[in-house]
Amino acid sequence: MIVMDLETTGLLMPAASHIDEQPHIIEFAGIKLDDDFKAIGHLEFMVNPGFQLPQKIIKITNINDDDLKDKPPFISYFDKLAEFFLGEKTLVAHNLPFDKGILKYNLDRIDKTTNFPWPIKDLCTIEVGQQIWGKKRKLSDLYQEVTGQEHKGAHRAMADVKATVEVLRWYKAKGHLDD
Repeated sequence: MIVMDLETTGLLMPAASHIDEQPHIIEFAGIKLDDDFKAIGHLEFMVNPGFQLPQKIIKITNINDDDLKDKPPFISYFDKLAEFFLGEKTLVAHNLPFDKGILKYNLDRIDKTTNFPWPIKDLCTIEVGQQIWGKKRKLSDLYQEVTGQEHKGAHRAMADVKATVEVLRWYKAKGHLDD
C-alpha cells in the first residue's frame, strides 16, 4: 500500500481543459505500508515546474521559487516513482481523486501514463471519513480528531502523508476499512 500526497501549482481544471492548463507537481511524498500498516519505505522529492509559482500556492505551501530553482523536472523522477509504485495493490490519499488526477496529468505530459504501475485499488480517506461523519472533512480536522494533536506542517507533502497514515491506522483500528 502506498499513501501519497502532492503539492501542486494549483487546482484541477475541468477534464476538457488543455493539459497545459492542468496543475504541475511541485512536491511528492509517499510512504509504503505493509499489511500491518507499518512503514516499510518512503519517497520524497521536489519538482521544478518550469515556471514561477502563483503567490497563492507559495502562501498555502510555503514552497517558493527559490526552493525549486535547482530541482529537476518531473520526468527526472519517473524511474524512482515507478519503482516505488511497482507491485503495490492499493493507492491511498486524502482526496485521492485530486492527487491521482494531478499525477496522471504529469505522467501524460511525459507520455508515461500507460507505462506506470498503477495500484489496482484506490482508497480515499475523505470518502471513508464521509461514511463515518456524514460530511467531508479536512485532513487537519481528521488528524486532530483521531490523535488529539494539531496537524503541524499542513500543505507539505510528507507532513500530510504522515497525518494521512495516522488517520488510516485509526480507520483500521475502528473497523472502518474493508480488508
